[in-house]
Amino acid sequence: MKRIIILISCVLGTWVTAQIALPPTIQRSNTTSRGLTINSRKGTLIEKKIINLGKFKTLNIQKIVTKDVSDNSFDTLLGIMYEYETFDEISKKTLTIDKNELGKLIQALQTVEQKEDEKADPETKYKFITMSNIEFGSVYREKLSSWVNYIKIPSNHFNQNLLEFNKEKLKELITILKKAEQEL
Repeated sequence: MKRIIILISCVLGTWVTAQIALPPTIQRSNTTSRGLTINSRKGTLIEKKIINLGKFKTLNIQKIVTKDVSDNSFDTLLGIMYEYETFDEISKKTLTIDKNELGKLIQALQTVEQKEDEKADPETKYKFITMSNIEFGSVYREKLSSWVNYIKIPSNHFNQNLLEFNKEKLKELITILKKAEQEL
């Protein structure tokens, strides 16, 4: 009799627990680009090579090649590395852009360059945000009667690195990115 009561108690306890169980948690990928498939592999030796392609203001433009040594497969990405230093901290961070996204970015920047030649409305603004949340944009500043281009780099929840530059520097950036696209 005791065995039957214990068995019924266990079955009822399992059934009740199953009814109030929490739903499974959804895990999100932490990759900053669609192209980091090799870099995120587990249980294999990954080789990473960084080739500096140029410098734009305080950003280092890099070609990043990650290779799975076991099967010789590789990914090539554009890296945008920035550094900053504060009183208590020195940090380097690299955000990536894959080749398809780089082509779209170059096209967007060329469009902005063309739009800057046209007469602008006082409230005209443009932006392009990459998969790794780098924002490239342009704003017409009526007080200056000119365009101000910018790159906003996400760094943490409270701080954003903002680089502002003029039209000549925009041309320089496009040239660097075109060169990088050929290297990828």
